[in-house]
Amino acid sequence: MTQIKHERSTQDLVRAAVSGWIGVLPTYAQIGIFAPVLLVTLRIIQGLGAGAEISGAGTMLAEYAPKGKRGIISSLVAMGTNCGTLSATAIWAVMFFALEREQLIAWGWRIPFLASVVVMIFAIWLRMNLKESPVFEKVSEGEKSPALTPASENTLGAMFTSKSFWLATGLRFGQAGNSGLIQTFLAGYLVQTLLFNKSIPTDALMISSVIGFITIPLLGWLSDKYGRRLPYIILNISAIILAWPMLSIVVDKTYSPGVIMAALIVIHNFAVLGLFALENITMAEIFGSRNRFTRMAISKEAGGLVAVGFGPVLAGIFCNMTDSWLPILIMLVLYSCIGLISALLMPEVRDRDLSLPEDAAEATAAEKLRHSATQTS
Repeated sequence: MTQIKHERSTQDLVRAAVSGWIGVLPTYAQIGIFAPVLLVTLRIIQGLGAGAEISGAGTMLAEYAPKGKRGIISSLVAMGTNCGTLSATAIWAVMFFALEREQLIAWGWRIPFLASVVVMIFAIWLRMNLKESPVFEKVSEGEKSPALTPASENTLGAMFTSKSFWLATGLRFGQAGNSGLIQTFLAGYLVQTLLFNKSIPTDALMISSVIGFITIPLLGWLSDKYGRRLPYIILNISAIILAWPMLSIVVDKTYSPGVIMAALIVIHNFAVLGLFALENITMAEIFGSRNRFTRMAISKEAGGLVAVGFGPVLAGIFCNMTDSWLPILIMLVLYSCIGLISALLMPEVRDRDLSLPEDAAEATAAEKLRHSATQTS
């Protein structure tokens, strides 16, 4: 079941408080080891809150959007994330230009965190003035009888035995794994190991994010026209096919910076941004109204945490062991294969009735059983 707006406002309030606390954290000289421990802890809380908010925003837009336009409307969530990434990059670029290195290290880094509190206050006001979605209101009226919502369906055990949950986690794992490899590890690997000019990966990812303002809504529109499965399948197959030629160009200094950047932009849009455009609407439709927000948030957090948390670390270990970039290629192909398999196994969920309580895979299986029983009788 989706969460009410006041619960989401609480999430915004927590994130605002965390951002403010980061901005006023004592230094290592003042409290010793507790300074980095607190910083890491607060950043983890901030990240979890942001992930939950993305799920909440995706759910809200999907439940408000009319059939036939859910994909392109829900892609606004990915557009917002993309815009946030670009804005953060631009803010840091201005600060690097405006402040001396010593000033930036001493106090300048705190400014974006403190300034973000203002944005969070606006977000809380916006959230408090939003009406619940039509789907939420429809389902709430239908659930006045407790018998219609079995308690057993709301347990962690039920979630972990749900095929839909694991399919959604697989989709997220594939996209997040590629994101961690390309946006985090590969960018650092090019600069620190291969000694590229740091402007090459940085500028390439910035340009790619700008192009994402076309890629993301385009994929949302295509998913409205051709379904959610087909774009997922095509993007993952494309990422698998393009991985070798694009990465072999990216790591080769004999190519001009423009060619290297172009190759990085291509693989980033196919393997990361395109998949992210499909993620929120697909997950909103694959889960039933009974547990949509909870299962969507957990599948996104679990898949993302494992893939992004451990992927770059493993890539670094394997690249150091082999003294080669091939582990990056292998991991990108594996992540894309996981996303592809999940897409092949999931039912088509485009324009599914969002007020249905069951998850899509379970509802499809039950329908097949009923159809089989009808034919037998």
